[in-house]
Amino acid sequence: MNARPSLVVAALLTLAGCAQTPSQPAPTPAPEPRDLPPIEYDGETLGDLLVAESAAQRQSLGVTLDYYGRAAESTHDPEVISQATKLATYLEQPERARQLAGLWLEREPANADALRLAALADIQLGNSDGAAGFIDRLLAEHGSEALLPLVAEASNLSDNDNQQLLKALSQLAERYPDQAPLWYARALDRRQQGDLPGAMEAVEHALDQDPKHMEAALLEARLLFESGEHKKALRRARAQVEDHPDNRRPRLAYVRLLLAANRQDQAREQLMILAEQNPDDLDLRYSLALIALEAGAGDTARTLLRDLLRRGYRPDDMRLRLGQAAEAAGDADQAIDYYLKVKGADALQAQVQAARLLYASGRGDRGHALITSLTRQYPERADLLWISEAEMRKAQGDGEGALTLLDHALEADPDNPDLLYARAMTAGGLGQDQRMEADLKRVLALHPDDAGALNALGYTWADRGVHLDRAEDMIRRALAQQPQDPAILDSMGWVLYRQGRLEEALEYLRRAHALMPDAEVSAHLGEVLWALGDQETARAVWSAALANQPDADTLRDTLERLEVTL
Repeated sequence: MNARPSLVVAALLTLAGCAQTPSQPAPTPAPEPRDLPPIEYDGETLGDLLVAESAAQRQSLGVTLDYYGRAAESTHDPEVISQATKLATYLEQPERARQLAGLWLEREPANADALRLAALADIQLGNSDGAAGFIDRLLAEHGSEALLPLVAEASNLSDNDNQQLLKALSQLAERYPDQAPLWYARALDRRQQGDLPGAMEAVEHALDQDPKHMEAALLEARLLFESGEHKKALRRARAQVEDHPDNRRPRLAYVRLLLAANRQDQAREQLMILAEQNPDDLDLRYSLALIALEAGAGDTARTLLRDLLRRGYRPDDMRLRLGQAAEAAGDADQAIDYYLKVKGADALQAQVQAARLLYASGRGDRGHALITSLTRQYPERADLLWISEAEMRKAQGDGEGALTLLDHALEADPDNPDLLYARAMTAGGLGQDQRMEADLKRVLALHPDDAGALNALGYTWADRGVHLDRAEDMIRRALAQQPQDPAILDSMGWVLYRQGRLEEALEYLRRAHALMPDAEVSAHLGEVLWALGDQETARAVWSAALANQPDADTLRDTLERLEVTL
């Protein structure tokens, strides 16, 4: 789970808003002063600066940076270095910005802008330790108010960079133990790492230093919930709502916990309070609707979405979401009606979903007519549309109809690898192994490194117990391209099992099962465990899979073949 950038900004903002930084420790020492070359200008340098300014007027900022950077290195003038560093930061060139900031700090070791930009560059380069050192010096030299510019910059950082910033702030908590925001940052960092006890300890430190730190109190409630203390978590979150009745943040946090605890009625009440408190904030109302939709509170979501649609707010988005809400409620006709009215960028997605619902509700003729119409409107997506319709037919038990549809599509586009692969999988599902193999071989003749086809053909041979060496080679080639794909890991384990290499097979199947514990992977893992004599673990794996997929044919076939009764 990623810490939200807004929370990182909250930590910084609270810290930067402190009036002073009491009990400051000695700062991390700046580098020892050394003899520096004098500031010098020559004709060539002046020419570079003129070119830089001219390029800036033409908005050729990359050229400006090149000439400013060269002038910075030749003159050693802090003013020039400052301009070059700021420009490198603006152009998102962190390596260059870090090098220039270092040059600047040689001249002015305590300069607040230089320290801040050096920290920012290290964050973007993934060096949280280096960033922590610069932030430490910034706090000790200039106090917490010097972080205000970093607050604004944090809002624009990527999620990964925010994590680096969070880690840097976390490292400073013990050097500035009376700063609640730093303990709060540590709590966020520990939670990100999955260390709930460490996160709870840090958030308690934050609240000891500042009992009114709202974000820390809300984080404490979330941590309590994640630790299984649901009632206590809800009490803490509700207390924050009561202390800050007009603040959106605590009420939103409380709503999320109520929904997670399946307290739909209470969540609906809080959502409607938020909506009433902010009647003209349509963006907020839409966010509330999405929260309700995601959590399964369909009635609340539909109420908010219909109101937004009446107000003319993003009508196509509202129709798409209303279609999703109606579908979740089992009202296929209403969902189809909303989906068919969606225009713009989401129109294709919405109409394909309408076709899927038409097939699922026994109106395949209308579904087929809709897909056919879409292939004419979106000829560049025709292959994917035919594949989607084939999946719809298979989902209704009409595998032969799906195969006929793909045959027809391939008549117009005989070497389309996506269509060939889809037909191969459809034929395989119907037991037509020779046809499946022919289509997969055709895909590989056209695209020898196609990972999907390599894996599918390799697995097919492994499952049939033929061409095992060739099958292993194909699956290894697929795995080299997608090393974390659970389906390919499963294939690798299965071909090794077929070769009698049980211990090697077990390693791959355990990795596959950790990523995708579905019935087929569970069947394979259990069979290898059974063959190795670990029958207790095999039974546990099979039982868990059957609890989730009681009608899984592959798993039941395995149990029947091995004469196992669970």
